[in-house]
Amino acid sequence: MNHPFLQSLRTIGFYFGTWVLIAVIHFSFLFFFYDETFIVSVADSTIFNMLYCIMAIPIWYAVRYSQFTGKVTFNLVFNHFVSLTIILFIWFGTGRAILPAIFSDNGYYHHFFTKSIPWRIISGTLYYLIIVMVYYVIIYYNNLQEKLRVESKLNEMVKDSELNLLKSQINPHFLFNSLNSVSSLTITNPEKAQEMVVKLSDFLRYTVSRNNEKFSSLQLEFENTRRYLDIEKVRFGSKLEYDFVMAEECTSIQIPVMILQPLYENAVKHGVYESTGRVMIETKCHVEDCCIEISIKNNFEPGAPSRKGAGIGLQNIRERLKLIYHNEQLLKTRIEVNMFEATLIIPKEIPGIINN
Repeated sequence: MNHPFLQSLRTIGFYFGTWVLIAVIHFSFLFFFYDETFIVSVADSTIFNMLYCIMAIPIWYAVRYSQFTGKVTFNLVFNHFVSLTIILFIWFGTGRAILPAIFSDNGYYHHFFTKSIPWRIISGTLYYLIIVMVYYVIIYYNNLQEKLRVESKLNEMVKDSELNLLKSQINPHFLFNSLNSVSSLTITNPEKAQEMVVKLSDFLRYTVSRNNEKFSSLQLEFENTRRYLDIEKVRFGSKLEYDFVMAEECTSIQIPVMILQPLYENAVKHGVYESTGRVMIETKCHVEDCCIEISIKNNFEPGAPSRKGAGIGLQNIRERLKLIYHNEQLLKTRIEVNMFEATLIIPKEIPGIINN
């Protein structure tokens, strides 16, 4: 984050203009209330205030790298105490070296300068506190704007992503193939047809009902995934097999809704569709210290022509994870001979910007 008062000519002008106004007030007190001469008043107010104007610029970096997070800590107080001491020492020491030298033959000013030391130290301390408070307000405002911008972008991305996922999941081919399977089963196996209709209905109901939600438990996501795979299994029969191995602690973990579905779609599209043999989709989930790892692995037939898709599946997952968790390394893919594996790393804690 750049210095807020050095970003443009406008902010520079505002910053120095503020200090000129402070110097004018300082001059007025000296000239009208303490009966100092015009030259002495101008010199005293200009030198002391312009010195602080310059000294206040690096205070930003002390504030920037020791940000206030709502809880006052000893380190924060100590850092500012040291910073204030250094600022006052340089500011007052420089002013004391310059002004008495300029007015070395003015005994009245020397006497006034000595008597004014306490209120100069107090005013310097107040300057510091006000400047630090202004800097913290600027940081808070910038952080708030950034959070609002990210949240807005996230909401837009989630909405677009979910719409694309829905287009991918509930596309005409999927529905047509499922309904054709149901139609055939009504003649050969009515009970199986009824079971498939129920599962298809449950799958569509879950997908639509979660469209406006951002998170869901891993258990509910896996249950809906099983519905999807059961529907596809009716079409592919023994060619499609799947297995879930999940630690008990995983079930209650909250994950972004529908984040897993494109991975199973890829497994079916690029594995089952193009293979002549049996394809196993294996899912494993285990808990780490601060996250869970979900591994989805499927075999495929080497050399089989790749089916072209819209290219939104893995990319949407990466973009959503990046926006939600601010981490680009949460989805990893690996291909070994005839095996494709996708690994999702999901933090246990839901980010505050999403949880609010």
